[in-house]
Amino acid sequence: MAVIKPRTQAAGAERPFNARLRKSIFLLPNLLTASNMVLGLLAIVFAMNDSLSLSLAGENVIPFVWPAKLIIIAAFMDFTDGFVARATGTSTKFGMEFDSLSDLISFGVAPGLLIYLSVLRYIPLLGAGLSITLLYIVCTAIRLARFNVQAQVEEKSHFTGLPSPAAAGLLASYVLFAHYEGWYEKKIVVNPVMNWYEEHVGFVELTLIPLMTVLIAMVMVSTISYPSLKKWNWETVKPWTFAFIILGVFFLIYSMEFTSFALLTFYLLWGILRALTRKIFKKTELKKNQSTKLEVISKPKLLPQRAQSTQSKSKTS
Repeated sequence: MAVIKPRTQAAGAERPFNARLRKSIFLLPNLLTASNMVLGLLAIVFAMNDSLSLSLAGENVIPFVWPAKLIIIAAFMDFTDGFVARATGTSTKFGMEFDSLSDLISFGVAPGLLIYLSVLRYIPLLGAGLSITLLYIVCTAIRLARFNVQAQVEEKSHFTGLPSPAAAGLLASYVLFAHYEGWYEKKIVVNPVMNWYEEHVGFVELTLIPLMTVLIAMVMVSTISYPSLKKWNWETVKPWTFAFIILGVFFLIYSMEFTSFALLTFYLLWGILRALTRKIFKKTELKKNQSTKLEVISKPKLLPQRAQSTQSKSKTS
């Protein structure tokens, strides 16, 4: 009995430690989600402060850089909290709802306000910039609500519609792309692109960026599928995909502002183009199937005639 007693005491001492450890593991994804929300709120505050300082100080201020960086960091935190929750098996309904609320702030309200204060409010058409901003925020809310409903049914290997972090990152990366001053120290592709941008900046910001924001909002609530990293397996990665990842990391280090905007634009257009090509191929396949069905239906009508002719030949012989 003297040997058994210390074992029961040790087991009793281990249970509170395991309970505390499990609570801390459950708390970790929610802390990352809370940091995501805080970064979105800070981005909103900094964007309003930059807008006020821009109106007071004029051209001497480089505005909206920090809000854009905070939104991109929030997108990284959103990926991290989901990865930690799946890796530790601590995914809960509370965490999913909390994540959606923080995403609405960080990837809906914050980038919508940022792109409005930096670009859309200068559209000469009355109310156009504000309408586009509200459309983007509402579509983000719809996208997040639909994601929660679909996640309760099954966890898919792809996203239905453009993910809200990618949409917010695209708008924020444009702001970084437009307000970065170190272009002339870069070479390769960056200088020609920036020379074209500086020559056509009015057309870009008054036409292309509003249209891009509307497109992003519509694609978020669409049924276009986009690849997800939830079930990413490094063992099945193809060599050309791995080379593309290494090249992307190199260009992110070399010129983060230009590369992030280019990669996210490619991600947006890739899903749209793939959906269009699939529709075209489906239409051609349907036409082929219909033509083959018509041939199959028309062929049996000839078979009895051939059978009768063969029977008549056999009788005459």
